[in-house]
Amino acid sequence: MSVVLKSTGGGQVTLQEPTTASDFTLTLPATTGTTALTSQLGVTEADQWRLTTNITTVTSQTVLSTNWERSDTYGAGYVGTGMTQSSGVFTFPSTGTWLVQIMAYISIDGSQRYNAITIQTTTDNSTYNDAAYASQSISRVNANYTIGSLYAFFIFNVTNTTNCKVRFTQNCEGTAGVIGGDTTGNSTAANFIRLGAST
Repeated sequence: MSVVLKSTGGGQVTLQEPTTASDFTLTLPATTGTTALTSQLGVTEADQWRLTTNITTVTSQTVLSTNWERSDTYGAGYVGTGMTQSSGVFTFPSTGTWLVQIMAYISIDGSQRYNAITIQTTTDNSTYNDAAYASQSISRVNANYTIGSLYAFFIFNVTNTTNCKVRFTQNCEGTAGVIGGDTTGNSTAANFIRLGAST
């Protein structure tokens, strides 16, 4: 047996009975309005954070631990509870499978063999590992500063919000450059999007 809901525009929604003897429950959100169910079925968490000031790069791998803020200008927004961060360590508001992305703006007064940005994750709230990274070399072609962008991403299975966390690091080879930060636009920024339940 199935239930068919037809619209005046010609479309329809069909609720089909399950093919097994198991019982299933569909729980509707405790809110009203046409967007309430959509928000439950689609993306329930999406957040974006950025660096607010420039940070000088160093040759040793270093956590980007300061000057983070949630993007809040030019119509910026977020979905759900949102991330929290302390000293560059980001905590997830709920378990699930999360897409983590970071882009970094690099500027240097010279040439450099490599600049790198890394996504580090922990599943025990202690030991961090390099889950994803991006690097590039910059060759100076004139007397001006040379610039570039880095992008890294990782799909993180967050099974426990106390133990599963993420942070970002940077390092370079030789001459120090700058990772760009800005309070009005995203120069170096990270996205956190919950894609679905934990695997």
